[in-house]
Parts: sequence; structure tokens; C-alpha cells
Amino acid sequence: MPSICRRLAVAVALVAASVPMGARAGDFVDTRVTLLFTDDNVLAGPGETTPSNPGARFGSANSTNTQFYDNFNTKYSGFESLSNLVLYKKAPAFFEGLTTEAALALNLLVSREKTSSADFNNAVLLSDASSYVSLKYTPKGWNEREGVTLTGFPLSADRFRLGYAYKISWGGSEMFPGRSGAVPGAKLQYAQELAPDQLVYGYVGMKSTIILNDEIHEQEANYGVLAGAGVDITRWLRFDLSGGWFMKGVNPQTSVLGAPVRARGLSSQLVYHHGAPVGSSVDFALYKNDPDLPTRLFKPEAYPGGFSMTAALEGSYLEQTLADPDVFGQTTVQSAFASALQLRAKYDFWRFNVLALVRSLSFVQFNVPGFPPFVDFPEGTELGDEKFIAVGFDYYFERLHLTPGLVGGVQMPATYSSSGDLGGNNPPPANQGQRTVVVRDVNTFVILPSGADVSLIYSIKGTMRWDLSEYFAVIGELFYNRDNNRYTFKDDAIGVSQPTREKADILGFNMMLQARF
Repeated sequence: MPSICRRLAVAVALVAASVPMGARAGDFVDTRVTLLFTDDNVLAGPGETTPSNPGARFGSANSTNTQFYDNFNTKYSGFESLSNLVLYKKAPAFFEGLTTEAALALNLLVSREKTSSADFNNAVLLSDASSYVSLKYTPKGWNEREGVTLTGFPLSADRFRLGYAYKISWGGSEMFPGRSGAVPGAKLQYAQELAPDQLVYGYVGMKSTIILNDEIHEQEANYGVLAGAGVDITRWLRFDLSGGWFMKGVNPQTSVLGAPVRARGLSSQLVYHHGAPVGSSVDFALYKNDPDLPTRLFKPEAYPGGFSMTAALEGSYLEQTLADPDVFGQTTVQSAFASALQLRAKYDFWRFNVLALVRSLSFVQFNVPGFPPFVDFPEGTELGDEKFIAVGFDYYFERLHLTPGLVGGVQMPATYSSSGDLGGNNPPPANQGQRTVVVRDVNTFVILPSGADVSLIYSIKGTMRWDLSEYFAVIGELFYNRDNNRYTFKDDAIGVSQPTREKADILGFNMMLQARF
């Protein structure tokens, strides 16, 4: 810990030293500090659920504290204490029309790291947040939004992705099996205004990383190519299209050992907006401190009055090469798809939103890749897509600086059903016959007993935000879920593992003191 503190102090000192006189520290350090008091489920004690609920406590939250409709446009849960430290420089080049720009962007996440079955230590996790170097050429007479830009990501190009909503984006670092961060890359983009507030753009880029080739037992370079374009058809309607092709190493399965794993896909989006600009996922944003290009992860909500609305419909279709489980020594192409609808509206101090999603099981498991890994689904397997819809609203009481809200939704999780017995040569009845596996998220499974059907999941959550100052707020959430797909395995009296139903009802809360600056 002392060495971590010293490194942190040096990083903060470097950032502070780079701030010119008169600049606000918040322009250079985008920070969220959160004190969380939580209970995953007041209806269940330790050991009664999976994961186990320790009870009401200060500290970190379990995955059950976030609902299926939460954090659709970000990888963060909202409960973290984190900061984004940026060293930024922009200056005109020695040549007319050329601008140089660079940023060292670091993400600092403070978490509780479990070191044993009972002990936790505070951990400071420092990672690259898509640091970049950039050259931009702007022809004479063109404005700041226009030009040709070459951007290089020396450490991680994870934010250079395909798709539009973060939940169903693809092509990040995890696209390459076993690689979660260190995938550098570069992007070349052209942008020009057709008319005021109407932009057309196009880009092409590449990523590369090194993956172990299991056939020759040597490290091997693998590449990904990404391209896309978009146009504002009118001042209120935009269309985007993107696609990519990726090398994902070789298949380690014995039957097809050494066969190349290749992936490709297309994504498109149609956006209608009225009265407000269209925003993108905060996780796609490069942290810049250029006053002409402000990007703030934790910026407060604005209420300019009147009516504004954004509606976005997107879809993705992907394919990848996996082992064919029905023909020894052969590969096959597995397809995957996802689509989402986001509606956001604001009328004076009211906010309304609707969110709908469909994801195939193959899309959920696309980065693994497959289920089981590197293998397609066997013939006769019954697959169920993940589907959900959620509706929410809130109201801002200006004099009190108070925002209460309500959100609720219903979900059908992705499923995998096949015949086959579990439990050895003499399995108990509950482990015989066709089994259904509920896939809640990537590599997050629940095995239902034989004959049990998957059930809809219902969720409702009340929210409250009380802003005490421009940067400090009290936040509360009270949520209730009903989920009849909750099972775990426990040994019976003779030591045979049996599926056991957990309580379907979940009632929990999150209370936070949160500072954002």
C-alpha cells in the first residue's frame, strides 16, 4: 500500500503541476467519491442466496444491487469511488492547418479487494483510459468540427468500439480472447458539415494484440479492422453504420486445434432528436480538457425548460467461426444479433425514458467466444434470447434540489436447453432429462432442475437524489425484484448435489453520499 500511495501522490502532483493559473482542478480531475451503505436483500441472510448477502453494511455492493436496466450506457455501476486523471496538451503545428494534440488518460478505481474468505483490503487499481496522440488537418475556412484526424492509442484502444449503446457495443479489447486492456490501435477519421448542425463523417481503423497460438505454442499477432460512417440526414435525424473484422487467435479445441477463429459484423443506428443534442456513451468519450471540446463524465443534469426528446434505434449482426460439435474436425459459422431502443424525453423538470433490448445468447457469449468456449451450439439445442423492457420517470424540485423517481421493468433472460444427465452414472431425478440453463450475463449461469421452465423477472426501483451543493449529493435507491429462476446446488443427506430453489423475492436498498468534481 505505501508504494501505491506514493505512485498516486506522484500522479496527482503531475496533474496539479500541469494546471495553468486560473484553471479549475475539476477540468483536469474528473472524480467521484462514494460512501455506500447497502443491503442486497433484507429478506435473506448470509448463505441463503447466491451470491451470499452479508447483510446491511458500508462498502462494496454485490452484482444483485444493479438491475438489468441499469447502466445501459456505461460500464460503471455508479457505486464506485474513481477518478480520471488527465495530462493534456493541444497546440498548432508549424504547418498551416495542422493541429497536434495528446492526452495521457488514467483511470483510478478505488475498490475493496477480497484477499481471503473473510478479509478485504482497499485496492487502488490504475489503468489506461485510452490515452492518445492525435494529428488533425483542418482546411482553410473549415470549422473546429471538420477536418481529417489521425488518432493513435498507444496503450489501449478499448474505447474505439463498434455499436452505439455501451451494453451492446463490440470490438473492444475483450473481443480478443484473454485480452482485457492492452490492445493498442489507430483511427483515421474525416468529418465535414453539410449545413449548420448537419455533419457527415467516416472513419477506418485498426487494432492489434498478441495471443498465444495453442497449436505451435508461440505468441502470434492478431488484428482487428474497424470502419464506420454517419450522416445527419436533417438537423433532427441521423444515421450511422459501422462494421469490423477481427482475428481472434486459433481454436484450442482438440478436434479443430489450430483452426483460425475469425469474427465479423455490422451495426447501424437511426437517431431522432428534438430540442437537445444527441449524446454518446460516456465510456466512448476521450477525456479532453480543451475548453472547446468539453467532456465531463459526471456533469450535472441541465433543465433548460421546454420539451426535448431523443429516440435511438440500433441493431448489430455478428458472425464468428467456432468448432462444429456435431461434425468432428469441422468448423462452422455462428451468428449473433442484438438490438435496442432508447427513448429519452424531458419536459421542463420532468424526465421520461423507455429502454428495450433483445440479445441472442450467442451475442451475450460472443467475446468468450461461444458456450462452451470456442464451440457452437449442438444440433437440437433450444436457445432463448434475452429480452427486456423498462420504463422510468423522475421530477426535479428546483427549490429543494430534490429529484425523486421510479423505474420498473420485466426481463426474459437468455436460455440454453439441451438433453443430458448431470450427477454421474446414477443421477437423481432432478438432474435427469432436458435441462435449461439461464444465462444472466457473460459466463453467469443458473442451472434449472429438470422440467423447470424459465420465468419472467420483474423489477421495480424507487430513486431519490438530493443535491446539497453543485458537487455533493445524497442518493437513495429502494428496489424489489421477483425472480423464480434462482437456484443453487446443495448436498443432500447422502452427499448428492441437488438443485435447491432460493427465495424469489429480493428487497434491497442503496444509500450513498457522493461527491463529484
